[in-house]
Amino acid sequence: MPSWIIEDDCLAPGKQIKIEYVGKNPFSAYQSSFGIFRKILEIDPADYWEKDFRWDISDDPRSFYVRMVIEKKMDARSSIYFEIVMQGKQPKDLEKPGNLTILISAKLRTEYKLNTPFQQTSFYKGLLWLYNFFFYFKVRRGYIKICNDWIFRVRDAYKELLKIG
Repeated sequence: MPSWIIEDDCLAPGKQIKIEYVGKNPFSAYQSSFGIFRKILEIDPADYWEKDFRWDISDDPRSFYVRMVIEKKMDARSSIYFEIVMQGKQPKDLEKPGNLTILISAKLRTEYKLNTPFQQTSFYKGLLWLYNFFFYFKVRRGYIKICNDWIFRVRDAYKELLKIG
């Protein structure tokens, strides 16, 4: 079915927040991620998935790469999609220092479904545009502010976990 989709980067004009860490047990950030998201974003397990997970045990330190996506529904039309990418090296001996890079980004996505023939007419699309411009625009701006707040709270939770100043 066709849709009209509006998507905004929450951190515009920037794209993502980067955290770099060198220290003991960098993999603990990944292990604590779902708990952080559940606490800050108040999500259910169905709202969280890992798009990519790689763990190379052939070397020491072991390299890893994780790409996580979280969908936070805001209302019937809008959701915020958070993407967290972690890449690092975890030594076999947890007392030895490893490294980790975390990239945090988010997008607000609003989707108007155009299921019926009437909804696919230019007249209806014009009404949708007017509704979005005059009424829903402020709602979306509020969601972007909430999204920014959540991004920085997630960043701060990772920094606290990793004991980064």
